[in-house]
Amino acid sequence: MFKKTAFSALFLIIFTGIVIWFLQTEKKDIKREPRTFVQRHGSYFSPPPLNPLLTPRIREVHIADFPRGDAIWGATGRDDSGHIWFGVTEGSEPHSASLFEYLPDTEQVINRGSVVEQLSKAGFLNPDETRIKIHSKIIPADDGYLYFASMDEEGEIADGSKLPTHGSELWRLRPDTNRWEHLFHAPEGLIAVNGVGRWIYALGYWDHILYQYDTLTGEVQHTRVGSEGGHISRNFVVTQNGHAFVPKVNYFDMPPVADNTPVADNSTPPAERLLVTTLVEYDTALNKIASTPLIHYARQGKKPGSNHGIIGLTYLVDGSAVFVTHLGYLYHIQSTADGPAEIKELGWFHPQGRSYTPSIFTFAGERYLLGVGRHKQKYEWLVYDMQTHTSTAMPFEFDGGKNKLLLYGSLTRDDRGRFYVAGRHYIDGRGGKPLLLQISVGE
Repeated sequence: MFKKTAFSALFLIIFTGIVIWFLQTEKKDIKREPRTFVQRHGSYFSPPPLNPLLTPRIREVHIADFPRGDAIWGATGRDDSGHIWFGVTEGSEPHSASLFEYLPDTEQVINRGSVVEQLSKAGFLNPDETRIKIHSKIIPADDGYLYFASMDEEGEIADGSKLPTHGSELWRLRPDTNRWEHLFHAPEGLIAVNGVGRWIYALGYWDHILYQYDTLTGEVQHTRVGSEGGHISRNFVVTQNGHAFVPKVNYFDMPPVADNTPVADNSTPPAERLLVTTLVEYDTALNKIASTPLIHYARQGKKPGSNHGIIGLTYLVDGSAVFVTHLGYLYHIQSTADGPAEIKELGWFHPQGRSYTPSIFTFAGERYLLGVGRHKQKYEWLVYDMQTHTSTAMPFEFDGGKNKLLLYGSLTRDDRGRFYVAGRHYIDGRGGKPLLLQISVGE
């Protein structure tokens, strides 16, 4: 009897110890170490060189031959270990984008799977479905996952009258396991993803549908921001307090100015269409907080679909954000403690005014903004001084030869402070080839 009781007591002690250890382990896993400001935005800060106006050194990251690879449409990001992630769009059968991981220390590039393959594993793939793009940024959240979206373009009509046939998905992946998780399907094309901490947002076309995913509860909400004519912004901003900033685009018919010129058939001259854009701020409950006019967002008279909206963004050490529009104009978002954010104009990124500048970075998150811009069909390296409100353009010496380049990408840096832009290198007779460039300044 004594032996039986002693054995039972010993078993109870061991079992209790195992339970306590398990609970403590789970607790440690749930209460992760606080992540830094730059980790939460997937970036990196480093001191600026003594001379910030240095011509950058550019190196192409070798991506093993990817026969169907077409481009990397700004789909870049980094994890907390400093590894660089990017999504490659395919241009031919079987029409499936793929996700890659780049290890800067060893220069390895690893294919982490295709969208169609992962949809099939998750049991969501229908016959003949395609998913040609991972267009969104790849965003780290406080739960240890990377978040990104995949999308298709089949069947869509560019004027915004028809959605893509197969829609889109929001995914997440743990860098330590490389296991994809399917979170939800959307009928729109999810072209952009952003977020901070708990909150992940995705922007869909047409009509600027803003989705929110709560990483703690798994709850999905969405709201219509509004857009017309097939316009879709390529990026949007999420600030430290979890507020999302998305452009709303509307056309208004304006009566023509009377010039007293007689009209032969007494008909009324056609009204002029005025494009009006506002930046709408949403809180974490998707309540609209404020709207701010964006004067330098798009050129009047151009087709809405030809304008890419917010094309680059970065964050500063004080928690504020800076973004650049399709026209190359800089705006600064400064959140406030108890009210709408302050939106300020900084000016043109390029010293000569308008330029297509789909990338923006910073050294230490304080004084200088940097990026690759295209002015008069030529790429240049831009440095904007927020203290003096002046900009300098310098050579961007990458030998594209006669081949056309398209470059995109913001925020993403490795632990040596190098910047990453991506895009397409068009090769005659072959079509597009995905391109990833590593940029060093003063290293």
